[in-house]
Amino acid sequence: MKSWLVAVQQQISRQINDNKLPHALLLSGIPSAGQEDIAHWLSSVLTCQAPKQEANSTIQACGQCKRCTLLASNNYPDHLKITTEKSTIGVDLIRNLSQFFQQTAQLGQVKTAWLENADTMTVSAANALLKTLEEPTTDSYIILTTAHFDLLLPTIISRCQHIEIRPPAGRALLATLNGANGDAFANLTHLSDLTDDDAAEDFQRFRQQVTSYFNNLECRDQVLTVLLNHSSGFRWLEKIVVDLMRAHWSWLEGEQQLNIDRQQIWQLYKAVQNVNIKLKTLVQVNRALYCEKLLADIGVILSNRQPQLEE
Repeated sequence: MKSWLVAVQQQISRQINDNKLPHALLLSGIPSAGQEDIAHWLSSVLTCQAPKQEANSTIQACGQCKRCTLLASNNYPDHLKITTEKSTIGVDLIRNLSQFFQQTAQLGQVKTAWLENADTMTVSAANALLKTLEEPTTDSYIILTTAHFDLLLPTIISRCQHIEIRPPAGRALLATLNGANGDAFANLTHLSDLTDDDAAEDFQRFRQQVTSYFNNLECRDQVLTVLLNHSSGFRWLEKIVVDLMRAHWSWLEGEQQLNIDRQQIWQLYKAVQNVNIKLKTLVQVNRALYCEKLLADIGVILSNRQPQLEE
């Protein structure tokens, strides 16, 4: 469990001890902040037959009882985790959730559900969930997790207790991770890269590809593939451009300085931000078209010509 999550565990443990745990809990934070860790921990605690009070004022599941064993093997009948490999959570999955809560618990005293990536619900799914949130069944708890709190409907948010998970930043963040990578500008958005070796390796490979594109317009297809298919692609590209800014102003040591002037770097940053905002806010968007145009705009910028950015 990440060190900054202990305070969240303590807060929820107090609510459990005081019988004040809400029916619906919304856990938000950037990717890898720990909302999934808390959701798993809370599901385990509510499931366990003999939860333990720890010295640090948290409650922990025993991990040994029948319920804990079944939950660990994804076979516990009184817990439902809703996730999907599709881009959205449809109304049928939420209807299954409602039916699940209508049934009596088979083994435990409570029923729990975890709705992962709640922000990906369709409008119909969100409206169906509202009915469950407004009319909760007895001894039932639903946990919603999201990395994009701003995309949730206000009506969903208002019916949940919201806990935002905010890890430390900069050197304080690095200290909790044993000084990983030494980046003094490390912040919450870099967590997955700092805590996941595969993600860190993917980022470094992408950085090399972007550097090649910035230098000689090489590796275009590789850069485009990441922007199209990797959830962190645009965040990584923004970090690379921001690191170029810091290197030019001598704020960042050890960063490779490319043959790009400050005005070009600023134009690169605006171009990336322009596309990123559109991809996040437009309901129907041709991601491939915007990514293709971004790379074309970058080529124009690096050729010292002013690109035509869409309003």
